[in-house]
Amino acid sequence: MRPWVWALTLALALPAAADQKDKKEKDKKAAEKPAAVTPADLMAQAEQKVASGDRDGAVELLRKAASMEGAGGEPSLRLGRVLESTYDLDSAVDAYRVAAEQLSGPAKGEALGRMSVVQETRGMPEATATAETAVAVDPSGAWPLIAAARARAREKKGDEAVALAEKAVAAGGGASASTALGYAQEARGDLTAAEAAYRSASEAEPDRIGAKVGLARVLRKTDRAAEAEPILQAVLASAPGAIEAYKESARVKLAQGRASEAMGDAATAAAMAEGDAEAQQVMQEVTIAKALESLRSNQPDLAVQDLTALRDKNPDLAEARVGLAKALLAKRQTEPALAELAKAVELKPDLAEAHYQLAYVHHFVKRDAAAALPHYEKAVAADPGNVEYRTNLGAALVAAKQFDRAAEELTKVVDSPGYKQPVAWIYLGQAHLGAKRYKNAIPPLEKAAEIAPESPDAAASLAWSYFGLKDAEGFKKYGAKARSLGHKEPTLLQYLSRVEGGEPIK
Repeated sequence: MRPWVWALTLALALPAAADQKDKKEKDKKAAEKPAAVTPADLMAQAEQKVASGDRDGAVELLRKAASMEGAGGEPSLRLGRVLESTYDLDSAVDAYRVAAEQLSGPAKGEALGRMSVVQETRGMPEATATAETAVAVDPSGAWPLIAAARARAREKKGDEAVALAEKAVAAGGGASASTALGYAQEARGDLTAAEAAYRSASEAEPDRIGAKVGLARVLRKTDRAAEAEPILQAVLASAPGAIEAYKESARVKLAQGRASEAMGDAATAAAMAEGDAEAQQVMQEVTIAKALESLRSNQPDLAVQDLTALRDKNPDLAEARVGLAKALLAKRQTEPALAELAKAVELKPDLAEAHYQLAYVHHFVKRDAAAALPHYEKAVAADPGNVEYRTNLGAALVAAKQFDRAAEELTKVVDSPGYKQPVAWIYLGQAHLGAKRYKNAIPPLEKAAEIAPESPDAAASLAWSYFGLKDAEGFKKYGAKARSLGHKEPTLLQYLSRVEGGEPIK
C-alpha cells in the first residue's frame, strides 16, 4: 500500500474507534449509576425501619418520600401513623391533614378519621368536625366510624356511639375500634362493658393512649382511682402532649382528695389546650375543690369566702355556685345553698352535680324523697356511670316505696366493676324487703354485713327479713346484733324483746 493511502485509512479509522470507546464509557457509567429512588422505595424502606424499631429513621424516610414530586398522599398518611406512634401528636395532625388533601376515597377517610382521634387526644375542638368530614368521605370505613363513634360519645349520645363503634369493630378497626367502643359504652353508662373494651384494646396494642386513659377513667368512676394513677403516670411519661391524660390525671387526684396536687395537671392541660372547653372545666373543678379543702380542716367560713369571691368574679359559672352551696351546707345554711343550686341548674341545666346536690338536700336534709327524685334522675341521665348518683337514686326510690325500680337501679350499681361499698347492697336488700321479697333481701344484706360488719342498718334489715320469713332464730340473731351496734328504731327493739321472751312470730 502506498504511504498516502495508508495514512488516509488510518485517519478515517481513528474517529470511528474514538466514538466506539466513548460509547463504551457512557454505557459503563450508566450501568454504574444507581436507578432513581421512588416514593414507593422509600416507603418500603420506612416499613423496614419501623419493623426494626427505628421509628426516627422511618420518619426521615417518609418525610423525604412525601416531599418528592408526584408522591401523592400515601407517604404523608404513613408518616402520620408513625408520628402518632411516637406521640408527636401535633406533627401527626399536620401529616394527616396533608394526606387528606391529596388522597380520595377510603384512604382520605382514614386520614381524616385518624386526624380526628389525634385532635381529640390533643384537646383540639375541631375533632368533631373532622370526624363528620371523614364519614362523609367514607361512610363505611373503619377509621371514619371510629372517629364518629368517639364524637357521639363526647356528645353523650351513647346508643348512637355504640352502634357506630360496633360497625367499626366489624369493619376491622382493631384496637382503635375497641377503644371507641369503650368510649361509647362509657357514654351509655355501661362501665362494665367499657372496662372490658378498654382492656381488650390495651392488650392488643399496649401503647394505645386512648385505651389507657379510658381505662383509668372507668377505674376512677368505679372507686378505684388509686389503680388509675400509675396508668396515667406511664402515659404521660411517654406522651407528654396527651392533654386527655392530664385532664384525667387531675380528676384522679381530685377523687383521692388531693386537690393541691391536681392543680399542676389541670394547669398544664388548660395551658396546652386553650381551645379545649373540658380542659378549662377541669381547671375550674380543681380550683373549687381546693377551696373546699377548707371544710376538711373545719374552716367553712374560709371556703364560703373563697367560693363567694369565685362566684362573684364568674357569675355565670354554675360549678362555682355548686361549690359555694356545699360550703354553705357545711354551715347548715340550707336555704342559701338551695338558692345557689337552683341558679346553677338555671345556668347549666345538664350539670349533673348541681342536680345531685339539689336532690341530696331534699332527700337527706329536708327528708323529702319525692322532691329529690326528679333531680337524682337528671343527675343520673347526665352522668349514667356515676355509681354515687345511682345509689342515692335507688335510696330515694326505696323511700318513695318504688321498690321494683329501686332494685333495678341498685342492681346496676352492685354489678359495676370493682364496686366494694356496702351502701348499695343495703338499699338493694331494703328494696326487696319493702316489696316483701324476704328471701331475695337476705343475700345483698349479708354481702353488706360482710363488707361492713359494724353496720347497724345491715343488721336491722337482715333482722326484718328473717322476721318476714317467720324465722325467730334469724330475727333474734340479727336483731340482737343491730341493738348492740346502737340501732334505736323502737318497733324492732320492741318485737325483739317479745321474741326473745318466747313469743312466736305470727
